[in-house]
Amino acid sequence: MTTNGYRAIWRRTASVVLTLTLLFPAASASLAADQVSTDSARIKEALDLIQKNHVSSPSSQQLSDTAIKSMVTSLNDPYTVYFTADELKKFEGAVQNNYVGVGVRVSQEPDGVYIFEVFDGPAKKAGMQENDLITEVNGESVAGFKIDDVTKKIMGPEGTKVSVTVKRGEQSLVLDMTRQTIQLPVVINKKFDSGVGYIRVTSFSSDADELTASQLAELKKQGLNSLVLDLRDNGGGLVDTALNMVKLFVKEGILIHTKDKDNVDDPVKFSNGTTQPFPLYILVNEYSASASEVLTGALQDYNAVTKVIGMKTFGKGSVQTLFPLSNGGALKITIEEYLTPKLRKVNKVGLTPDIEVDGEVPQLLTALHEAGISKFTVGHNKKGVTVNGIPVQDSIGVVRENGAVYVPARLLSIMLDGSITWNGDAQAVEVTAGGKTGTYQVATNDLKLDQGTSYVNIGKVAESFPQLEWSDNGEQFTVTASK
Repeated sequence: MTTNGYRAIWRRTASVVLTLTLLFPAASASLAADQVSTDSARIKEALDLIQKNHVSSPSSQQLSDTAIKSMVTSLNDPYTVYFTADELKKFEGAVQNNYVGVGVRVSQEPDGVYIFEVFDGPAKKAGMQENDLITEVNGESVAGFKIDDVTKKIMGPEGTKVSVTVKRGEQSLVLDMTRQTIQLPVVINKKFDSGVGYIRVTSFSSDADELTASQLAELKKQGLNSLVLDLRDNGGGLVDTALNMVKLFVKEGILIHTKDKDNVDDPVKFSNGTTQPFPLYILVNEYSASASEVLTGALQDYNAVTKVIGMKTFGKGSVQTLFPLSNGGALKITIEEYLTPKLRKVNKVGLTPDIEVDGEVPQLLTALHEAGISKFTVGHNKKGVTVNGIPVQDSIGVVRENGAVYVPARLLSIMLDGSITWNGDAQAVEVTAGGKTGTYQVATNDLKLDQGTSYVNIGKVAESFPQLEWSDNGEQFTVTASK
């Protein structure tokens, strides 16, 4: 179960994905007999005494799990983690972009939670369709519930059953499903006008490199003048996947330099790569981490990317290895820090984009504009957002109030190929484009502020900039501008 836009689910899972970060293959956890120290014997002695004597009768597994987690906590490293067998399974599912549910993506609308997309899985088999309104889960009304509360009710352990009642037109349908593991797409592609290709990678899973290569090949068959690679909200994954992806754009070199506890550099090298005959643009944001930063940093250092667009990346510059344990769990241990090919530091610093843009759709439009698209039409309804008629996995806020429609000021300024400034004294946003400047104030009700985003009355903006055309019927909002 995911939410619209796609970003919400990736951000909610960022804490999981970022802990998996940049992974080398699993290493052996076996220890030579002479490494068993007096300290380990002392720990065993304490565990035995507690288990045999404490009034709560703790199990040996409970005590050993707690002891290991305490040792890990003492390191003050959020990326060194102990997994029980069950936790390891969930972690591995996160790496591969799997989750347990019924196979739908949902969106929050003023009148409830709707089905936005249906994947292969239980929901599709049960007959669920896009635009179905969820009214009940297991016979309990979800009217007025927030999207997270609805998804929690629908999700649950694999193999268990859930009943979801939906409203479809005038019909009320009860759909019974059995939850199962769902594979979310880790790579998707789209083809925009002007020969602009788009590939979005949500995780550096074991097959993300192959999927990216095959989808790039398909786009090239259609004819590409440029490519936008979207790594926003991609929290990382496997080193080998990043290695194979950099080879799509660079012939040979060093992917990363690594520094271990002894400050020894063991660079990760690659060869037998290729180059592309078109400019590459990369989208990143504050949730792009680890393998996303590895790939972006390497492509920057080899001048294989024309521009990086978005926000400064997370700054996850360490490498972990999984060490399997005899109980079926594992220890994920930070073994190295990595640097870019030109020895730029990433850890706790991040990568700075060439063009800084905040906001999902504004970021995408900026990248598409840089890639060669000059005219945009953006649509918004309960099914999501379209750009030039193509559905995208981004969201924009459209506020309808007292007969007026408010949209993010940054979106309009980018569509107008202009700039935006904040006038603190006047509590106003100023949009400048084509030699004109429009001022929109809170005091005149032309501007609304919400959690750091400025929403302007689009009717007032269109009065200042006639090249902006828009329409809204309460359900479908559309805005067009020629740059």
